[in-house]
Amino acid sequence: MNAPASTTPDLSLAIDASGLGKAYRPRSTPMQRLRAALTARPVPGDAFWALRDISLQVRKGESLGVVGCNGAGKSTLLQLLCGTVTPTTGTVRVDGRVAALLELGAGFNPDFSGRDNVLLNGPLLGLGRQQLQEKMESIIEFSGIGPFIDQPVKTYSSGMFVRLAFSLATSVDPDILVVDEALSVGDGGFARKSFDRILAMKERGTTILFCSHGLYQVEAFCDRVMWLHQGKVMGIGAPHAVIRDYTLFLAGDGGQAPVVAAADVAAIAAAAPEAQAAPPVPVITATPGHARITRVVTSLDGVPFTSTKMSPGQGTLRVAIEFDSDPALPVPTAGITFELSNTMILSSVVSRTDGVVLVRDEQGKGTAVIEFESLALRKGDYHIGAYLGNENALHLYTEAPRIALLSVDETRPEPGLVDLPHRWRIHAGHGVA
Repeated sequence: MNAPASTTPDLSLAIDASGLGKAYRPRSTPMQRLRAALTARPVPGDAFWALRDISLQVRKGESLGVVGCNGAGKSTLLQLLCGTVTPTTGTVRVDGRVAALLELGAGFNPDFSGRDNVLLNGPLLGLGRQQLQEKMESIIEFSGIGPFIDQPVKTYSSGMFVRLAFSLATSVDPDILVVDEALSVGDGGFARKSFDRILAMKERGTTILFCSHGLYQVEAFCDRVMWLHQGKVMGIGAPHAVIRDYTLFLAGDGGQAPVVAAADVAAIAAAAPEAQAAPPVPVITATPGHARITRVVTSLDGVPFTSTKMSPGQGTLRVAIEFDSDPALPVPTAGITFELSNTMILSSVVSRTDGVVLVRDEQGKGTAVIEFESLALRKGDYHIGAYLGNENALHLYTEAPRIALLSVDETRPEPGLVDLPHRWRIHAGHGVA
């Protein structure tokens, strides 16, 4: 939909939306629809507004993150900006070719070969047949599916299907890239390749809209962030400020807690309060172009545990992260998090931020050990998680969330989660010495 004719478009804007809203009518019976048509009255029932009064300007070359709980209206907004959904109210102007990573491969015909699907879906992305023929080999090469390109898509694995769809969608060299929920797709080495391609597009000046529940990636990757809740804008601005407000909102039970893998829940639930050996993460050799955690061992004063109790300031906490990686890749980064029961991150440690470079052997194997002496934690439960990322810590190769539970007991009634270093200075009389 074009902006009103009286409005002079700002040529520096890639996206200019004003008063944008989307309403969905409730389901109705054929009789209700016929009666509404004959009487010129709307179908009975209140409309559901997925979005209301959204005004948004995104400059060319800017990366905008979109966060919010499930049902906040994020996907609806992206669909409106892509033109796949018509707004109920407001206007939106998009300047440039758009490539959307929303439902990859949604238009693929399962009975046609991968090559035929590329030729059929390419024009929908703005590529002519001649351009597709010229790009075909590079699309096939990037997807990594090789001779399967001439097999029916219905014979593809889910990974092959997504790789081909992603390769096609990002081959158009778009002016605007829209990414819903995933900064990289596929598995193993392809996840790394897809992330690198998106990062290269950002560096070339492509405008990017990035929707994700991965708040760390959103904050690190984006220039600005918009927070949606129940179809309305709650905040838009600098990533650190908006992510902080959204995180506090989630910590106050304003949103839905992330799903923790059943295996992780079982490991914690089955653990006795006493210290015990931490079960290893299954060892999996890293595939080409990838890296992964193979084992994490947490220990307190040298005693391994998956669930244990301690007193404030007790002993030394040690977290050892063993990993495998493709030796051809740059050295990865490692980190750990301390997460509260309400899913809010109390603190985190990242090797790259601390200026620490991991080391590994010729096979790409290595171990990163983080130690905390005299933990300053106060009473409460703290879940420890570990992760392995690429060299700039933007792309996560693998995560091990909530692999250990540390419960701190104390008798002091004072509130708080941590003890901050401090000292008292006492003197008689008034005045600051």
